[in-house]
Amino acid sequence: MTNFRWTSNEDLGTPIMTPPIMTPPIMAMLWMLAALSSFSTIFAQDEEPPEKPDIKTIVEKALLDPPDCKKMLADGRIWIHRDEQAVLVDGYICQRNAPLEMFACPTGTKEHESIVAVFARSRFVHAALLAVGGVPGKPVAFEPKFIPASGTTVRIYVLWHDDDGKTKGTLAQNWVRQTGKNKAMEWDWVFAGSKIYKDPDTGKENYLGDGGELVCVANFMTSTLDVAVKSDAANSGLVFDAFSDRIPKRETPVRLALVLSDEVPYAGAENDTTREETKGEGDKSDPDKSDSKDTGGPVPKHLTDPVPERILKFLPARNPQ
Repeated sequence: MTNFRWTSNEDLGTPIMTPPIMTPPIMAMLWMLAALSSFSTIFAQDEEPPEKPDIKTIVEKALLDPPDCKKMLADGRIWIHRDEQAVLVDGYICQRNAPLEMFACPTGTKEHESIVAVFARSRFVHAALLAVGGVPGKPVAFEPKFIPASGTTVRIYVLWHDDDGKTKGTLAQNWVRQTGKNKAMEWDWVFAGSKIYKDPDTGKENYLGDGGELVCVANFMTSTLDVAVKSDAANSGLVFDAFSDRIPKRETPVRLALVLSDEVPYAGAENDTTREETKGEGDKSDPDKSDSKDTGGPVPKHLTDPVPERILKFLPARNPQ
């Protein structure tokens, strides 16, 4: 027990109680007790708040499975609808303000230069396009002369929910802007098919589009889907950026609908020069590789028409949170 001593306060004329002078051992003990008290307070606090769910979990909860579609992977977010010749793949908005080489890439690859990241590797999108009747052509060639990518034309629609849970949709081109212009991209995509590299030492085959080149706006020889005109990734720099004003906020869950088309890919009337450069170099035995890549002339209806109702149905509406 600590003994206190009484002393007089000369100013007040009243006795006061003062503690004894504390020795170093007493000070050390008090510091230890204070420290233990602090630790007890920390340990008694509530547990740390749970971590924010990963983006895939958010997407899975936000987007109901597309009706009447067949799932391609048991644990994946990719489906097909054979009657509509459509591939559905889920992802999220990863960029709203960036120069672009891709419109969409697989997650964990090139999100820094894509608008959408999807939860499917490029090889699985390739397989799904084959399953609904797509015919891969060839990726772009640069030497000895430029030859644009070829293959079945693919229309790409983006579906998402507004704040009220209603389904919204747009053509993917509307989210891509020509750099230096307030104008959306008009070029169509084709199923180029990327390439497979076989390691000579191990014999292992690698689908090169898995590196990120899923839906490209700059030409790559590894693209799964590419624009059918000259949009060089090398030397001439990037020619597209994200049309920020038209794109919902980052991390918004989205569903891409890749729909096959029998029409030749539109590449814009302004690409007459490219059309002349490549004329006659296509494979005449395959209409997807012919020299009629670019229709020119008036802008086709699919670039100005609203998203067809049959496409919007691929994303059921949800109740607002």
